This record gives sequence, structure tokens and C-alpha cells, in this order.
Amino acid sequence: MSLNHLERATILIVDDNPTNLRVLSEVLGDIGWEVLIANDGESAIDQAMYSPPDLILLDVMMPGGIDGFAACRFLKADPKTKEIPVIFMTALTETIDKVQGLSLGAVDYITKPFNNAEMIARVRVHLKLSALTKQLENQNLYLEKRVQERTIELEEANQQLRKFERQLRQKLAQEKELSQLKSRIITNVSHEYRTPLMTILSSAELLEAYRHRWDEEKQQKHFERIRNTVLHMTELIDDVLFVNQAELDKLEFQPKYLNPVNFIRELIEELRVSFDSKCDLKFNSEGNYDKSVLDAKIFRQIVYNLISNAIKYSPPGGLVKIKLVGELNQLKLQVSDEGIGISLEDQDSIFDSFNRGSNVGNIKGSGLGLAIVKQCLDIHGGKIDFYSELGIGSSFTVTLPYNQNLDVA
Repeated sequence: MSLNHLERATILIVDDNPTNLRVLSEVLGDIGWEVLIANDGESAIDQAMYSPPDLILLDVMMPGGIDGFAACRFLKADPKTKEIPVIFMTALTETIDKVQGLSLGAVDYITKPFNNAEMIARVRVHLKLSALTKQLENQNLYLEKRVQERTIELEEANQQLRKFERQLRQKLAQEKELSQLKSRIITNVSHEYRTPLMTILSSAELLEAYRHRWDEEKQQKHFERIRNTVLHMTELIDDVLFVNQAELDKLEFQPKYLNPVNFIRELIEELRVSFDSKCDLKFNSEGNYDKSVLDAKIFRQIVYNLISNAIKYSPPGGLVKIKLVGELNQLKLQVSDEGIGISLEDQDSIFDSFNRGSNVGNIKGSGLGLAIVKQCLDIHGGKIDFYSELGIGSSFTVTLPYNQNLDVA
């Protein structure tokens, strides 16, 4: 019942005296309230349970086993009727009787004989208080619901913020890593370029100053020196660009059917020429390669860097073994050498960009070869294992999935 409907409230009058029932019904009915009547406690309980009124006027002294106190006790014990305000009507004047009624949950007492104006005022006040109480309870329920909803919304917002924070931290870490990579690239490339540039400058100055005195063979020696140095610088730039593309996830994976045996054989011949047959390259293969699916560009980087590293760090005339095994769902490539090996201290960082072993001495290199191999394997879904012993040599084994369910060219 809202405050706007106070004048249309329903009031249950419980009294065993017919005159009292008639008088009270007329007085309260004239106000506009709907009046229900009951002449004993049992009837009162039945009516209140069937159709709960907005207020009950309950006589204390009634015949039968259920007097006003007993009826009030029952009504206040039931969830359906316990919130209905009860006003006792009684001729009793003892304080103990009033205390008993109030302790049972009654809100007020009206003393017989009735003063109509007083009774109407008390009824109106308690109807209003009941309506206000219900409004307050409803408001509290609404506020609790809104608090729960807002709590859920805030928790969701906090989860989003935590997610954004994690993403931001990841982005910042990536930016920091890229910044450090760029710094390493600049530092290392500058260092790697200084010596070849000086070589080119030295040969160019010598040719400029003495070319007219030198014979064709000596001039050609310096021209060849310049050419080889430029090729070395070009190779370094290509490696740096490749690493940069891989770091920025800009390398595209483009698999196609490929015969890895023929591919590796051609690459070995190319390396023999590049390294002037410095080492003895032995290649053998086993298995079936008819359905090999590989990215030619990425596969070349893997094979080229592993074999060129093996040659580079081997003594002249050293043996480099290349073995290819085609299995059911994977391709295994093993490259072994008898070179300088990798110390235990250096092995944890051999796949880092620009990292070089502490025992390389004057052997030329950028420290990008194995980093490129590792990045290519990540793109191709492969893995790499190695064993190395200082002064004895190294063996790298690459495993690649090559019979993939892909749409290939």
C-alpha cells in the first residue's frame, strides 16, 4: 500500500460484540476504508491468512480458545501476516496487559469506550507508518539490487582495466624489447661495418694512388677484396632486415611442395663456392620426401645458417656432416662439425641476436645466424636441439613438420 492509497485501505475489525462491530464499521467506512469483520480469534486468523488486510483492530478479550493475545501471536509468527500492524482494543487498563500486547508485536492500544476521533487518528497514523515502512523496505531492496548490479558492473570494469593493464604492460615490454633490439642493431651493425668499410677505403685509396704502377693481377686482387667486402656487408644487412621482420611479426609463412633433398644439395654447392671449399661437406638422406610442405625462403635460412656456421667455425679441411631424415610427419635435419665448439657458459644465449661465443677470436660473424634459425623454426612450427663440446665440435638437429594439411601452391 502506497501513501496515495491510504484512504482506500482495508481494515479487519475483530470483536465478539456486535454493537462494537457495527459502530466501528460505520465510523471507519465513512472515512472510505474497506471494512472486514470477524467475531472471534479463529475467524480473524482465517480472514487475515486468506486476504491480508492493511491493518487489524483486535479485541483482547474474546470467548473461545483463541483470545486477542493468542491471535496476535499466531499472526506475527506467519511470514504472510507478520508485517500487518495490529491495534489492540480493550477495556483493560493494567500496564502489564498493554506491555504483553506490545511484546507480541502490536503497534498500539485503543481503550474502550472508543473516542472516534482518537481511534481514526491512531488508525491513520499506523496506516501511514506501515506504508512508509513498506516503501522504505522496497527502497532498500531496490538499493541492494542496484548495489549488487553496480558491484558486478564495477567488477567487470575492474577486470577490463586489469586486462588493459596487462595488455599495456605487454605492449610496453614489447616496445622496450624492440627499442633495445634497435639499439643493439645500431651498435652491432656500426661495429661490424667499421672494419669492412676501412678495408674498402684502404683498397680504394691504394688503387687510386698506385694503380698506374701495379700490374693487372695486383689491381684485380684489390678489386676482389672490395667486392668480397661489399658482399659481406650486403649479407649482414640482409640478416639484420630478416631479424627485424621476424621481430615485428612481418614474415609471411608461404608453404608449398618442396623436395628438400634437391634443395639442400643445391645449397651445399652454393656454400662450397662461397667458402672456397674450405671444408669437406658430406650429405646423406633417408626416408620419403614426396609430400614435403615447406616455406622455401624460411627453409633456406635454416639450412644456410646452420651449414655456413659449421663451415665458419671449423678448421680448414674440417669435416661437416649434413644428414636429412624424412619421417611420417616430420623432417629432421642434422648438421655436425668438428669446429671450435661452444662453451657451457655461452650455450644459454646462443640463440640471442648479435650473440657470439667467447672463443670465436678473429672469426668473422654478426651473431645473427642462430637467432635467424630459431625465429624461422618458430614461424615454421619446428624446434632445434644441439650438443656442443668446447674444442671438439657441435651438432644441431632441427625438427620440422613437413606433411601439413595446408592449401599450398
